[in-house]
Amino acid sequence: MTPFTILYCDAASADAWLNDDRLLALLHFGSPTASPTDPRICAVPLPELGGATAEVWLGAQPARTGVLDGVHYADNGAVLFLHLRLDESAPDALRSLTVAAYQRLFAAARALGYPHPLRIWNYFPAINQEVDGLERYRAFCVGRHAALGAEQVELETRLPAASAIGTCEPGLRLYALAAREPGWQIENPRQVSAFHYPVRYGPQSPSFSRAILKHWGERDDHLYISGTASVVGHASQHLDPMAQLDETLLNLEALIAQANQRTSAPLHPALLRVYVRPNLDPVLARARIARAFGSDTPLLFLRADICRRELLIEIEGLATSVTTHHRRNHAP
Repeated sequence: MTPFTILYCDAASADAWLNDDRLLALLHFGSPTASPTDPRICAVPLPELGGATAEVWLGAQPARTGVLDGVHYADNGAVLFLHLRLDESAPDALRSLTVAAYQRLFAAARALGYPHPLRIWNYFPAINQEVDGLERYRAFCVGRHAALGAEQVELETRLPAASAIGTCEPGLRLYALAAREPGWQIENPRQVSAFHYPVRYGPQSPSFSRAILKHWGERDDHLYISGTASVVGHASQHLDPMAQLDETLLNLEALIAQANQRTSAPLHPALLRVYVRPNLDPVLARARIARAFGSDTPLLFLRADICRRELLIEIEGLATSVTTHHRRNHAP
């Protein structure tokens, strides 16, 4: 049985979900307000571009919540949602701050009985800015690799799915999904594993898998898709925004097809989150994505910076088997 579902909703109805004891997470997008006291609420400071403004993770069972060494969490006996925010003392402190954040995240997950991270989201400002000759995204990658290497013995085959996105607000924000048992690491046949990127992309390769496939039952599968962009092999492709989008969609299709080799029922996108730079028109992008995956696939567009300067769009999401395809019009 699938332990949770995810859906998008507008700001007017988002907080009503806080009255449901099955709620695992409520992600608010846009300008952050005062720090919430409910551990299930996580703020993501990225402008939303029309449509949904919140994301709801609804569990199959009531959730328990708490805070452990600054890590906020909610779990329902099958999955764990957790998040934290740390402030940077200086622009050159991101590497060490990333190590500290991951160590606290992993320690909390282990203490709560969920030692296997499936998916991690990372947000921090000035992602493409250089500090002392090293781009901040690359400094983050060095810190992340160090933390993961200390946590995992077989690192290359135990990499969680991930995204790293640039914001305009201070602070390193992480949130994650963890389980009691691991999922399957899925790689894209059109791309080089990020773990094996050449040194031209930084002193330490990005340490994430293209997706994680998790079997929750005989025919209940989730595919947690990492941030996916216009990259073939290891090189960025195209200057035109729509050409980048088309290449990104090809990568998503290839990734889902690769995961389908391990499932008994085909996977389909249940929702997609789209990060775009200012020079990409979300109206055109919506139509193009709808042609690829169907007009009923929920989409959330956010204005953001991408980990490579030349990339204009990145898409992440959740694909599910037919039997667990999410309901479109959930109401609290």
